Amino acid sequence: NVYTSWGPEPRRVDDEEANFARIWANKAQRVIVLDVPDAVRQNLMRFMPSTEKPARLRESGKKPRKPSPEKPLEVKKPERPPPQPSELRNRVWSFIQHAPSLPHGGERVGEMTAAVTPWPHQVRAFERLYHDWPPRLLIADEVGLGKTIEAGLLLRQSWLAGRVRRVLILAPKAVLKQWQIELREKFNLNWPIYDGRKLVWYPSPAWRGRNERPVSRDRWHHEPVVIASSHLMRRSDRAGGLLEEAEPWDLVVLDEAHHARRRAAGSPQEGGPNALLRLMQGLKDRTEGLVLLTATPMQVHPVEVWDLLNLLGLPPEWTARAFLEFFDDIEQPNPSSDALDRMARLFQSAEQHYGEVSPKDAQHLINLTPLKVGKVLRALRDAASIPRRQLETTERRAAVRIMRAHTPIRRLVSRHTRELLRQYFKAGLLTTPIADRRVEDRFLEMTPEERVIYEAVEDYIASTYNQASPKERTAVGFVMTIYRRRLASSFSALRKTLQRHLDAIAAEGMAQWMGLDEDAPDDETMDEILDADEVEVLEREALAAEEEADIESLLARIGQLPPDSKLGSLKSSLAELRQDSYRQAMVFTQYTDTMDFLRGEILKGTDQKLMCFSGRGGEIPSSDGSWQRISRDDAKRRFRDGEADILLCTDAAAEGLNFQFCGALINYDMPWNPMRVEQRIGRIDRLGQQHETIRIVNLHYEDTVEADVYRALRERIGLFESVVGRLQPILAQLPRMISKTVLSGETRDDRSRANAIEAIEQQARAAEGKGFDIDSVTDEDLAMPERVPSSVTM
Repeated sequence: NVYTSWGPEPRRVDDEEANFARIWANKAQRVIVLDVPDAVRQNLMRFMPSTEKPARLRESGKKPRKPSPEKPLEVKKPERPPPQPSELRNRVWSFIQHAPSLPHGGERVGEMTAAVTPWPHQVRAFERLYHDWPPRLLIADEVGLGKTIEAGLLLRQSWLAGRVRRVLILAPKAVLKQWQIELREKFNLNWPIYDGRKLVWYPSPAWRGRNERPVSRDRWHHEPVVIASSHLMRRSDRAGGLLEEAEPWDLVVLDEAHHARRRAAGSPQEGGPNALLRLMQGLKDRTEGLVLLTATPMQVHPVEVWDLLNLLGLPPEWTARAFLEFFDDIEQPNPSSDALDRMARLFQSAEQHYGEVSPKDAQHLINLTPLKVGKVLRALRDAASIPRRQLETTERRAAVRIMRAHTPIRRLVSRHTRELLRQYFKAGLLTTPIADRRVEDRFLEMTPEERVIYEAVEDYIASTYNQASPKERTAVGFVMTIYRRRLASSFSALRKTLQRHLDAIAAEGMAQWMGLDEDAPDDETMDEILDADEVEVLEREALAAEEEADIESLLARIGQLPPDSKLGSLKSSLAELRQDSYRQAMVFTQYTDTMDFLRGEILKGTDQKLMCFSGRGGEIPSSDGSWQRISRDDAKRRFRDGEADILLCTDAAAEGLNFQFCGALINYDMPWNPMRVEQRIGRIDRLGQQHETIRIVNLHYEDTVEADVYRALRERIGLFESVVGRLQPILAQLPRMISKTVLSGETRDDRSRANAIEAIEQQARAAEGKGFDIDSVTDEDLAMPERVPSSVTM
């Protein structure tokens, strides 16, 4: 215990002062203790606080004796040798080591010594995380606004300051490497990935090739910091070890947190939590801090938002039912008195939990006099309903606005949108404007030969699925959906998939499987998001239902086709963009098979330089016609330095590629989930984009269910022109709707397709201006916190 005697009475100092005192006491070379007379003679009392004198100086008003001027005191100074260079060096490094934990500037050391300069909204998110310790927050920024940066700032600073010593990062398997690279490149944190058998660190010269270490199931969590797959950890044979055997964590970070959800949320068939949500419900009490990341804070039903916020800790009165009732009541144009009472009770519990709303904050929201603002606040806080019933119409509306703006969502969610950042720019808080989007859809007719084979494949998909037994249908439907998605990408991708399945049938299921991560479904509404291992199981189960002769027939017909007719539109689009001063462009496809087909065709008859990026890493063409592998870092550098005009990518590589200097993007195929397309666009539509307008070209096969869906969404909501808000739940259901149409065999039935499109448009119309909108209840304050200079700079 550290106390201070400065002031009238001794008092207990706070933790920061105590830490400061310990650090500097440890550095003292010598401590000299003097009594008061000696201190007076050496004229040291001038350093005393002016508030009070020692007891010996308070005796009957006597003044302390002054030294005789005739006999000046000879004070013998303690001899001290000059500091040696090694001593100075030790002092400097000791200060640097402890600087992050010092008050008044130490909290900025992590940021100032990182290889990234955060934007204002990222600073605000960090301040909320670090200064409200332990951090419990859902970061729900739109795609491309740097959620990983915000989490990385917290991880670096809290690690340097000693606030955390055990950290667990859970993320989908596909982005584990991205997390490791981001932490290493931007925050100098080389933390290992646990793949189920070993710990793997980012390769570094310091490791001298020894960047892997085998580890058993019961020992991996002894590592102080670990990046692990949320798919792996949710499994029943793994979750037990994490929840029962592992020591508690100081901080847990969950990426893509919206995958933790209840089954069929909001529907009559609503069930309990899925495996990931069960894991997080058990883990929330075994960690001090919990940070959730998602660009999709709402999917089908607002109860999913409640599930995530409940992991962070809600006031007990905010049950799931109360949460839903509150947001139903608050959306009513004129809530009843009973509804106002229900909302007021929840508002009161939020104030008790998080602190009262100040009159100044309330005044900021409503255009009423201070006297009336006080009246509204008193009415909302009153246990009786009479004061609320006595409010005038304008005051009732003001009361609703105050309650809407001060829910637990505001306290537990950090949300930034591009529109909000445009306001930052107008307010002078951002020096770089947010780019505008120009989106163009090109609907292309298939050749007659392509149309015949396209319809033959659709017939095969529907008949194979409908002939499968009920037990087989899950697996068969899954594989038939893969065929259909690959058909929409390119005939080449479908041909290679069919060939692999044919080889597997011939080898009785023992053929080597490839590209499984790319075949994982993009249906965000699935109760359980599948990983590659689960995809492989389903593919193997489906083999028994497929006939070798049918696949051979399809392969023979596809083999007679010339290259995709869509290829010509790709080449003309690239030439057009280049003519419009977009010197570089990215081309996206879902599959490596399509990428391999395209790269050979693009290079024919062009002088443009091409580079590829996929799950295999970066690749550049060699003089002998082969493709040379290059590192991820080298690929990023080459494209940034202008060594390639076209970067051909797969979705597997979409995460982690941030190219603000590139202003054009072409989608060669369109995933069934529009949010996947938004992820692609997020590679160039980022803060710091150098072009005022970014160009996006989408290529579609005309007269397909996908083209009909996208055309309807573009006409109804201007899809991809901006990031959609409350329509995300509808978009999240598209993969399931398209899959159902494809498997039923109704893709060529005009009435069935028209009904499906009409259902989507009806949902879009119903959602406009209604429903749960997280942007309406999150903090939009543009004020930046005052920040002291860092204790240490580079």
